[in-house]
Amino acid sequence: MKVFNYAVSMLFFAVSAFGQIPSNAVSSGPLNGVSGWTWTHDTGTPGTSTGSSSYPVTNPSLDSRSREFYVSYYDHGGERYHLGVAYDTVATHFVYDTYVYVEDPSQLANLELDLNQVMADGRTVFLATQCSGYSKTWEYTYVTSNQTHWHTSNIACSPKTWTAKTWHHVQIAVHRDSSGVVTHDWIGFDGNIQHFNNATGYATKSLGWAKGHVTLNVQPDGASVYNGSIKLYLDKLQVFRW
Repeated sequence: MKVFNYAVSMLFFAVSAFGQIPSNAVSSGPLNGVSGWTWTHDTGTPGTSTGSSSYPVTNPSLDSRSREFYVSYYDHGGERYHLGVAYDTVATHFVYDTYVYVEDPSQLANLELDLNQVMADGRTVFLATQCSGYSKTWEYTYVTSNQTHWHTSNIACSPKTWTAKTWHHVQIAVHRDSSGVVTHDWIGFDGNIQHFNNATGYATKSLGWAKGHVTLNVQPDGASVYNGSIKLYLDKLQVFRW
């Protein structure tokens, strides 16, 4: 797997106007074209799904190098795409930064955009966030009795309200402490930053994964109880950490 690990330079300039990412942050570099993308049906969702992904896509794209994610589903099935982006046990703060283009938002119930990090003690911490069409908020994950759960937040969101066939800039900021307690900090959507209120909770499990492994996830969930399909694109995808 080829992983980019650039100091923040021109990539930082693109987001520095928001004033939320410090100058010492490290960027993963562009992730659209990195090898190692895999995908599978998320058994935490009902129904079934199958997926595919294509790169590079020149249209739609902001730079002629977007990645397409295609899901065929039945009964609200969700497909989870994932990619290893770094090995880092030290970083505690992360920003998931991407542009998203949805062909038909009516097909999309949830869009999950999140990270996992294996801490130095071997536990995996879930830095998980999704735009939910059910609660119509940005939801975040916490863990109780070794089970993961979604919690609603004060920040409104529903994928079905996103403008179709339009690029939307999404940024998600989270941080964790050494015990595995995660705080969800803010969401940036098309330049508008909104801060979470009291979005802190334990979000850690022991899964036996390699220490320091940082994984990125993209998961579209189907909106229909019948057969349906989802087509979305990500461009200028990167992860900042510090």
